[in-house]
Amino acid sequence: MSNYRTYFIAGPENILPSHLLDGESNEEALIRIVRELANYGLSVFQLRAKTISEDKQIDILRDLKKTLKNTHTQICINDNVNIASKAGKFIDILHLGQSDMQPEKAKTYIRKDIKIGLSITKESQIFNIPDCVNYIGVGPIYTTNSKDDADKPIGEIVLKQIIQKVNIPVVAIGGINLQNVSNLMRLGVAGIAVISNILNNQKPLDNFLMLREKIEKD
Repeated sequence: MSNYRTYFIAGPENILPSHLLDGESNEEALIRIVRELANYGLSVFQLRAKTISEDKQIDILRDLKKTLKNTHTQICINDNVNIASKAGKFIDILHLGQSDMQPEKAKTYIRKDIKIGLSITKESQIFNIPDCVNYIGVGPIYTTNSKDDADKPIGEIVLKQIIQKVNIPVVAIGGINLQNVSNLMRLGVAGIAVISNILNNQKPLDNFLMLREKIEKD
């Protein structure tokens, strides 16, 4: 069974100047940070890069595949079926949103061994999850500033109802921090997805280790 316990989402645009080492590009810093987290048990890294070309995204995925070779971290591409088709040997997961290509159709374009994740932003969507979907990303659970087009927070009560009604892993996302992780784990989520909680200062690894400790405690 796949592990989604610690799930980090980012692109080069999320890298801060304080993350950069001398002479390092945003892309290089991102790959280095993901490798550091992978060394300490990161389950999934999702590349969500809205501001760079497909070719550059594929270059990042290729470099990630090489640098994460001896880790257990799975590599995910966000939304882009075309990239998943072209760069299939570099990724483990394709994550789709509600407005993206339908999972069944996307499955026909990608390698058979690539898993599919699907975003769920309200409870009614869980009744239309195709069998080819391996996990769902549910949220935002809380108010979040990490995504400009984020939907209205669904809250913990609806999250618990979704967990009880589906038979695939549920990854919680949106507004998650060290103060609310324990609540989410007690509700039965399979994983915690974060962006800003890791990259909000110049110590991504320390942030990840504190988050992982909270997750593993519950």
